[in-house]
Amino acid sequence: MVFDDDLRFVATAGQAIARHGDQGTCREGDPVRGVFPAELWSSIEPLFDSALAGETRTRELWTTDERHCLMVDVGPLVLDGAGAGAEDAEAAGGVAVVLDITARRQADAFAGQGHNGFEAVFERAPIGTGLLDRDGRWLLVNRALCEITGYTSEELIGKRFDGIMHPDDAANYREQHGLLLAGEIAAFQVERRYFDAAGETVAAMISMSLIRDRNGEPLHFIAQLQDISERKELEEHLLRLADHDPLTGLRNRTLFEHDLRLQVARSQRYGEVAGLMIIVLDTLSGDDRDVNDAALRVVSRALTRRLRESDLVARLGADAFAVLLPHIDEDGAAVVAAGLMRVIPACGIDVGREVLHPSATIGFTLIDSGTASAEQALAEADGAMHAARRARTP
Repeated sequence: MVFDDDLRFVATAGQAIARHGDQGTCREGDPVRGVFPAELWSSIEPLFDSALAGETRTRELWTTDERHCLMVDVGPLVLDGAGAGAEDAEAAGGVAVVLDITARRQADAFAGQGHNGFEAVFERAPIGTGLLDRDGRWLLVNRALCEITGYTSEELIGKRFDGIMHPDDAANYREQHGLLLAGEIAAFQVERRYFDAAGETVAAMISMSLIRDRNGEPLHFIAQLQDISERKELEEHLLRLADHDPLTGLRNRTLFEHDLRLQVARSQRYGEVAGLMIIVLDTLSGDDRDVNDAALRVVSRALTRRLRESDLVARLGADAFAVLLPHIDEDGAAVVAAGLMRVIPACGIDVGREVLHPSATIGFTLIDSGTASAEQALAEADGAMHAARRARTP
């Protein structure tokens, strides 16, 4: 805050005034004393008076309820052209900086207690652990927590816990935080996402409980964070293996049939028309598994690149693929089939001395309101594929 020689505001900015005083009294021309509680002003008024006398003074003090510790630094303001630089220059006013250092002082107090080696055990704990004040700001953090989040202890202390959380998860955390304070729950453990110091999203298991004093008043929260990113990646990988073909990465038969049933249901209810295509590769190299696997991978990539993002591609069997083409008519499906008949032979499989080019047979059918089931659609597409193969046989 900048004030004149009558201790009236010239300009103000910052959170401390908004948090501890009445912002309505911070307008230009209003008395500075009006923004502070009377008991607080009596302690810092001498600093403002000293500034008008040309002195700079600093004082650290707690509010009466001992909930906030403030660092107040006040110095003189000498205007240009008013004797600046001269020893007898008179102050036209002053500049005061008020910092809320509550979290830092509380952290210092916790760190200095050292009861029964607590600080050593706390620091060496393998799980990221920290203490939070009643407003959810870090008071004390251990090494593991810093390693997990990527922040230093100086960066974390004073920062709100939900300040590093993913915004989609923060609201739910604040609700549970409130339930702890109200005594409705004793503790909670949830999976949440947070942003590390590099800005990356990390999955964590968060456990939190509340410590109260003998009178039942909240003292501080104990929070523990465990990085479960690797576990989540493994779970996602296992889920993908359950419904995707490990060789090609395409949908497997189980997932595709699920998607096909959904399409049949939409067609029956809303009259959507879709195409279902069966593609069977011709034998490439007898029992040479490596060559056949390479062919399957090459063709699967070609299908994925050639088709629309809304089209669903799956590997149904050893040499068979299926394609579901939403919102397409018979002419459109025929055009897609003709295009794939050109794309597949263009694929090349390097087998050493030569490059092999696969060939395939394609059959398709339409799914509309008259389609009875996914099984019927698959049978019709498979029948069309066999008919196309017979037509190609001399």
